[in-house]
Amino acid sequence: MTVKNIAVIGAGVLGLSVARSLARQGANVTVFERSQPGAGTSSTTFAWINANGKNPQSYHRLNALAIDEHVRLQQENTAQGRWLLQTGTFEWAGGTAAEERLNARVNKLMALSYPVQSVTPEALKRAVPEIRIAAGAGKMWYFPHECLLVPSVFMAGLVAELRAHKVTLQTDSDVSDVRENSAGATLKLADGSVWKGDSVVIATGRWSPELIARLGQPLAMIDANQPNKIACGFLATTKPVLTQLQSNLITPELNVRPEGGGRLLLQAPDLDEYANPASPAAVDGFIGEEMLRRLRRLFDNMTSARIDNIAVGQRSRPADGLPGLGYISSLRRVYLMVTHSGMTLAPLLGRLCADEIIHDTRSPLLSDFSPQRLLGKTAEQFPAFATLHYPAAQ
Repeated sequence: MTVKNIAVIGAGVLGLSVARSLARQGANVTVFERSQPGAGTSSTTFAWINANGKNPQSYHRLNALAIDEHVRLQQENTAQGRWLLQTGTFEWAGGTAAEERLNARVNKLMALSYPVQSVTPEALKRAVPEIRIAAGAGKMWYFPHECLLVPSVFMAGLVAELRAHKVTLQTDSDVSDVRENSAGATLKLADGSVWKGDSVVIATGRWSPELIARLGQPLAMIDANQPNKIACGFLATTKPVLTQLQSNLITPELNVRPEGGGRLLLQAPDLDEYANPASPAAVDGFIGEEMLRRLRRLFDNMTSARIDNIAVGQRSRPADGLPGLGYISSLRRVYLMVTHSGMTLAPLLGRLCADEIIHDTRSPLLSDFSPQRLLGKTAEQFPAFATLHYPAAQ
C-alpha cells in the first residue's frame, strides 16, 4: 500500500490524537502548530470525561464510548504517566426546578444504561469528610464511570508516541493558507515554506473558521474571542488547601475537582456571563471573591483558602454544539475535526477519523456529525444552541 503523506494542523488534544492514530496506521505525518502543543483550549479545560447530559442520543453514545476508549488506552500504557483519574462524579442540585431537571436527566441516563447510583448525604460525607451539605440540597447522585483527566500528562504521552512513530512535529509554524485539488493538498506557512501531500486534517479548534475561510466557506462556530457564556468560562485554581477530595463535584453553586498538589480547580457556570477573554479576572476581584465564598460554604476547612489564578477558558463550540467531522468537499483532501468535549472525545475521534482518512471507510458513529451542516453558515443560524446545550462543565 502506498504510504500517505498527511499534514495535521493543530497540536491540541484532537490534533495529537489523530496524528497518533494516522502514524500507527503507517502514514507519514507532519503536525504543524503555530505555538506549542496544548497551548490553546486544551490547556484551559475542566477536563471532565463524561457523557452526562449530552444530546442527542448519537452524541451521548459517542461520548460514552469515548470514556471506554480512555480507560483502554490508560490500561495499555501503564508504563507512561497516569493521566486518567477514575474518580467518578458526585452531583446534586438546589431548588425545585433544578432538581427536576437533574432527576429527568438521571432517568434518561438510566434508560440508556449509563452508570448512575443514588447517594445518601452520609455516604457523600464518608467519601469527602470536609463537605458541607446545605439543608436544602436535593437528591444526590454518583456517576462512577466518569473520570477526570490531567491534560498535561495526557498530551505529553501523545507527543512521546508521535516521536516514537517518527512524526514530524513543527512548532511555531503558522499555516497561512490551505488549498486542495483532486491530486492532493497544499499548505503555505507564514515563513513562506510550502508543504504538499495527500491530505490535510484541520484540528485547530476555535481557530478553525480562519482556515476554512481560506477555502472559500464560512464555518458556523461560536466566537470564543467575544464575551459569551456559551464559549467562554472562568476556571479558578486555588493555592494548596487541606482537603481529601478525590472525586469530581458538580454542585448547585460550584463545580470542583482536585488539581494536584492540594490545589482545586473551580468552575461556576452561572458566573460565565462575566467572562471576557480580553479582560482577565483578578484573583482579588468579584469573581475570585465570589468563588471563595462558595468554596467556603461547600467545605468546612477553607477559611484560609486563596485563589492562585483565574483563567478564561475559550471553548471550541460548533454553532449547534455537536462535532463537525469529515471532508469539507467532494475533493476529499481536507478533513475537518472540530468539537466541544474534546478531552472526552479525542482518543476515540482520533482513531475513527484516521480510519476514514486511511481506509476511506466512515464509521456509523460519525453519521450525525458531518461538517456540511456547519459550512456556508453563521452561528446566528443556530439560535436554539444556547438553550439546548448550556451549561455543562467539560
